[in-house]
Formats: sequence, structure tokens, C-alpha cells
Amino acid sequence: MFTINHWFHRNPLKSTAIVSFDHRTSPSSTDAMQICNQLRQLRLELLQLLCNPTLETSNIRDTFDQYMSLLTGFVISPDGSSDDSKLRYTTKFYWSDSLTKTDIITDVQDAQFEICCMTMNVAMWYTKHAAYVASKSSIPSDKDALDVHKSLRTAAGMFKHVMDVELRKLHDVKLPSCSDLNEKILAAYYYSCLGEFHEVTVARAMSAKQDNALISSISNQISQYFDMGGQQLVSLDEKIIGQWRMYFGLKSKFYLAEARAYQALDFLKKNDAPNSLKAAEEASKVQQQAASFCEQYSKTKGAGSPQRHPFFLQLDSLIRRVQSTVDFENNIIHHKRAAADLAPLDNNPTHGILPAEEYIPAKLNSLFSENTYRAFDIGRNVGKPYKEDKHAREVKEAREMPIPQGMPPSESACTIA
Repeated sequence: MFTINHWFHRNPLKSTAIVSFDHRTSPSSTDAMQICNQLRQLRLELLQLLCNPTLETSNIRDTFDQYMSLLTGFVISPDGSSDDSKLRYTTKFYWSDSLTKTDIITDVQDAQFEICCMTMNVAMWYTKHAAYVASKSSIPSDKDALDVHKSLRTAAGMFKHVMDVELRKLHDVKLPSCSDLNEKILAAYYYSCLGEFHEVTVARAMSAKQDNALISSISNQISQYFDMGGQQLVSLDEKIIGQWRMYFGLKSKFYLAEARAYQALDFLKKNDAPNSLKAAEEASKVQQQAASFCEQYSKTKGAGSPQRHPFFLQLDSLIRRVQSTVDFENNIIHHKRAAADLAPLDNNPTHGILPAEEYIPAKLNSLFSENTYRAFDIGRNVGKPYKEDKHAREVKEAREMPIPQGMPPSESACTIA
């Protein structure tokens, strides 16, 4: 039986102000005006769709690609006359950050900032979609399991693309310390997704009764992903990132305990009682550390109670079962003492570990012909000061559909803010 009762932490989506696109671009042809109208409409549509994690991924990707294919003409020169589009710095974009909500609004007059923020927001939607699909049933269909795995792997690739490619194109921009475009926060999102899509992998491996050594190795790799994610946040404001960092800690300890438990079973199968006993003892010790992280996480504002969630209850049951099995076999057959030193875990799974899905940006829309590009008469505004709309900073939080993460609604009252 394949189960994916998982506990997921999800930060709020980024929020943004309305953008007209024709304020200082001065479109002087029908096609140029059509580009501005489509950009405005597609942006509004996409932002509304992102609030609904129940949608099919194709709905989001199609709308996102249409929007980005047009927005690309605001960054890259469609006629090849220069590296940057003449439209790149004509429009100001206002965005909140996922960790500080609308408390801090960052405005940047650069379409590259919009590409970074919107790509990241769509990546966050994929993580929320995965959490929703996982919440529908504790025993998912193969289609749902693949959807969760694919969505999280896609999100990982998008975060990596923003971090490695798009962010490098953004110059001389002052960002808050806990901005989503802080490389450490982007890296934390990336490692979180790497760990989470491999959670589906190891759940399937356990269900299929794969080799204990393989399960131990994959679990250890997942633990390292979450540990690396948590390390990214160490130097940031604890009041802002504290709960999220606790999530990384509890997941890292959880999978380390699981890795040790399956290592104990592998040693037992090889009749290596001393190392089996030592690994089982370590599994129990680390499981207690995971429980401590759960308790601390639950005390943070808006958090649920992971320690009462089946995801963690199953770990407790696994550790007890492994400890009991190892002790029984040793008392009946081996009569050995636990090894003095802890055997290292395998850091190189033979299979099961995948990289993030490569993100391929949409190509420039055919509407952006050379003639259409020339029809944007930005020269009209040269030397004129940028007049900010008096309502531009009135950024409202996105009205997201809540997700009963980790279990079907009928089985749990836990939610994560």
C-alpha cells in the first residue's frame, strides 16, 4: 500500500499591484496596444489562477507561458538592436515577499524584476498544488503520486532558474534582507523542493519493499537536502524565518531517523547485530530530536501540530518496530552488544535520486515583430519624471484557497498558515 501522508510547510504567495504596461511605453500601433492589453489581462488572470491550488498544472503553465512570451519583449530587444529592450525600464513593478507578506513592498522599475518575481510565484503555486494533491487521499493513485512528484520537481527547477539565471540579470536593485530574491531564500526554496519530491520517491520505495540499504540511502539524502535548506536561513532574522527553519530541522531529523532505522534492518539482515543495535539506538535518539523540533514548530504563530500528524506517528511506530525487532533477534540469536562506534550512512544511492526538472522559459511572442517594437514611442517620455499612481502601493494579500495539508480533510483538522 502506497501512502504519502506528508506534512508540508507553505509560505504565502507573493502579492503585487496592478500594472497597466502602457503608462510610459506609448504604444502607437494596434499590435503594440494589443501587447499591452494582453499583458495586463494575462497578468490579472494568472494572479487569480495562482490562488487556486486545485487547478491542473497545464492551466497555470499555459497562461504563464503566454504572459512570459510577451513580457520577454520588455527585457530582450526583439529587433536585436541592443542587448536590452528599450521597454525594460519603462514600467515599475510592486511586489511583496512570501515571508513578510504585505508588511514590506518592493518597487523596481525593471521588467527583469517582474520576470524574477512572477516565475518564483508560479514555482510556489506548484508546491501548493503538490500539497493539495497529497491532501486528497492518504493512499493516492499512481497519477496523483506522479503529479505530486512532478510538481515539486518542476518547482525546484524554477527556483533554480531564477537563482542561477534570472537573478544575475538584475542590477543595482536594493532588496529587503528577507526578500524572496535573496539568494539564500531562493536556495532554501530549492532545497525544500528537492527534499519534498524525493519524499514521494522513498515512500514508493518503502511501499514496494525495496532493499533496506537503498531506502536508508535515499532517506539520508533527503535529510541532507532539508539540512542544507535550513542552513541557508541561519543568518536571517529569526522572527521572520523561525518557523520555516524549524520545518527544515524537523524534516531533516525525521529522515535521518528513518535512514538509521533502515540501516539497522539492513545490518540485521546481514547478521551484523552490533551495528544493527547501534543504528537502532541512533534512530531512536534522532527521532526524539525530530519530536523536539515538532514541539517547537507547533509553538510558533499560526502553526499546526505535526507531532500528532500520521506522518510523524508513523515514524514513531517504525522506530519502535525496528528497535523491538533488533532487540528480539539479538536476544534470541546473536547475543551481542551494540557497536562502540556508529557506522556511516550511505551517501550515494544507487538509484532514486533525480535533479530538479530543467526550466525552459517561453520564447518571444510572434506579436513582438520589429515593426511592432518600433511602434512603442518611448521617446515621448524622455526627461519626464516618473509619476507614481497614488494607489500603486496598495498591495493586497492574495486570497489563497486553504489546503488541509498532509491528510484528507475528513481525517485531519490540521492546517499550515
